[in-house]
Amino acid sequence: MESEPDPSAAELLQMLRDEALDPRSRERLRDGIETLVDENRSLAARAVRAEAERDALLAAIGRQGAVYDRDGRVIAARSDEETGIARALSGNGETAGDVSVSYPDGRPVEPGDLPGDRALAGEDLRSCRLTVRDRSGRIVRLAVSASPVVTSGAISGAAVTWQDVTGEEIDPLFSGLFENLGDIVGIQFPDHTILRYNRAGYEILGVTPEEAKGRKCYKLIGRAGPCTVCATDRALASRRLAVVEKFVPELGRHLECRSSPILDERGEVVFVIEQLYDITDRKRAEDERRAGEVTARALLDAPEELIVLLDPEGRLIDANETSIRRFGLSRESLIGTSLSDLFPPDVAGMYAARLHEVAVSGKPARFEDMWEGRLYDTVLYPVRGADGTVTRIAVTSRDITDRRRVEDALRSLTHDLNERVKELSCLYGISRIVERPGISLDEIFREAALVLPSGWQYPEDAAARITIRGRGFETEGFRETPWRQASPVVVHGEMVGAVEVCYIREMPEADEGPFLREERALVDTVAGRLGRTIELFQAREHLEKTESQFREITQQSFDMIYTCYHDGGIAYISPAVIRILGYTPGELTGRKCRDYVAPSSLPVWEEGRKKVVRGEPVEGLEIEFRRKDGSVAFLELNESPIVRERSVIGVHVVGRDVTERKQNEQLRQQAFEQIERNIEQFAILGDHIRQPLQVILGMSELFDEERITGRIREQVDRINGYITDLDRGWIESRQVREFLRKHELA
Repeated sequence: MESEPDPSAAELLQMLRDEALDPRSRERLRDGIETLVDENRSLAARAVRAEAERDALLAAIGRQGAVYDRDGRVIAARSDEETGIARALSGNGETAGDVSVSYPDGRPVEPGDLPGDRALAGEDLRSCRLTVRDRSGRIVRLAVSASPVVTSGAISGAAVTWQDVTGEEIDPLFSGLFENLGDIVGIQFPDHTILRYNRAGYEILGVTPEEAKGRKCYKLIGRAGPCTVCATDRALASRRLAVVEKFVPELGRHLECRSSPILDERGEVVFVIEQLYDITDRKRAEDERRAGEVTARALLDAPEELIVLLDPEGRLIDANETSIRRFGLSRESLIGTSLSDLFPPDVAGMYAARLHEVAVSGKPARFEDMWEGRLYDTVLYPVRGADGTVTRIAVTSRDITDRRRVEDALRSLTHDLNERVKELSCLYGISRIVERPGISLDEIFREAALVLPSGWQYPEDAAARITIRGRGFETEGFRETPWRQASPVVVHGEMVGAVEVCYIREMPEADEGPFLREERALVDTVAGRLGRTIELFQAREHLEKTESQFREITQQSFDMIYTCYHDGGIAYISPAVIRILGYTPGELTGRKCRDYVAPSSLPVWEEGRKKVVRGEPVEGLEIEFRRKDGSVAFLELNESPIVRERSVIGVHVVGRDVTERKQNEQLRQQAFEQIERNIEQFAILGDHIRQPLQVILGMSELFDEERITGRIREQVDRINGYITDLDRGWIESRQVREFLRKHELA
């Protein structure tokens, strides 16, 4: 069942006037009366609480106040003595005429511009400065604020608050300082409600004064509740200044929050002054400093060197991990110890003297020292204080034992390498001498002897001699000494001389007396090279003779011999070309062979060229060439490809003139063809003659005279005999023809 709405006051009065009430009506009446009583009690309590809150607020901010109805009458004031100022500020009441209100510059305030009137007109004033003068001439300077009171959407009155600032002559300066402080300053109530911020506060929060006033401080940064770490809460609890540092992610800042409680005469906190200092840069600097310290410690501990910091007296102030491990002590045990605690007395004394020298001179010092069988490279570096005196000495000590061993080995290798370079330079010098165009063997031996000493370990004390077939080639001052190294010169298995290197004075012992193992290999190499050079010269002489003989044969050859390259044409052609084609060798040099091939032979020529390109030799290739006079010559070519680096680059050709042979073959072919025609004509001629003879013989039988008939028969027999002889010759001609064909002569 739906509940019925509570009756109104008018309905209750009507029910009371009605004498006849049924039970249900009585029940509703009782419930309505109880509800009204409860509401009245609640309203009374709320009114008392609101008045208390208003008085507390006015007391907290140190201001006086009054509330007006919509006609401008004072309906509530903080104290009776203030009603005169209240009515003067509203412009209404019997005392308004006894008080004048003006601006700080002396201009009077018109009745319609009074704070109460302006608030009743809907305007909201903030700290308006006014001067009030009463009938006795007393001047009161006020800071006035006024706000309209809105009820059910309509202005039902006004609330005006003021503060007597008569004695505060420095208020403008104070207000200016407050507004322009670089740090954030805010005033809030104990429940975190914001009363005011200075300009820096509004700027960092990104709000206007109107948007900030009356809101909770934590809501201004987007939080639903107070901060976990809150200086204001601590100040409220302790009744004294509280300071906290925290990072505010909503602002992206590190802040130092300082909250100072303001107490009333009862010792209660009425509001809190909160100062916020942006310490982001300081925090970053501290983080960077800590990171720098961590980095410095990491850099100090990372190297393998021993790094310690000493005072001028030799006491250890700090050390890296390498030093701690090397001394075998903990950091706590090591810090504060002196040199005498760590080293034997003589060593400690030596180190103390060096420290004293660095402390006095102010200049770094470096030295190498052995410690427990290891070699160390140590640097002492002075650290100066603010007054310029040396207050610390940084010591770095690097174990260079392995490095020194490597350096010694490297020096040895470098020495060996330099020796090998000298040996190679000697060989290179001899190679340049041997390969010089036009040089003779005597010049080679003479210059090689001069180069030889440069390849030995002590060239300034070395001398050399090369002996070939009893002839000697030596350096100046050469003489045989006990310190001699020699190697034979062999040509085609026969020893023809020797290469000798001597030291003219005694030298330190090495692998072979004073000589190195590599120097033995060098003298043997030089001797072998000279032997091969002699063989090369002999082979070159033999080759020149052979080439001369070959060229002479080529020049006198009956056949045409030529060399042709793919990219350069004919490079050489023998003089026989003059007889065969009528061209001189100079006219054909650089020309392409194909340019002189008759068109009828080009297909055969191209087939032969393809074989040559594949690296195949070609034999018996018959090509028809054009002579200089326009006639043709038949050449039988034998071609051999020229191959270099697995590529065919040209061809060697020997061409034999077979023009006469080709002509004879053509004549012979014509003769045989004529014989064929004659034989065929002989066979036809016998048949053509015999048939008429038979006719003549038959007709002779018609004659009566035996003598005429006999004579005709006799002539016919003679003609048949001739024909028979012709037939016999035809048979023999066929036999001869078959014989010729059988033996490929026809």
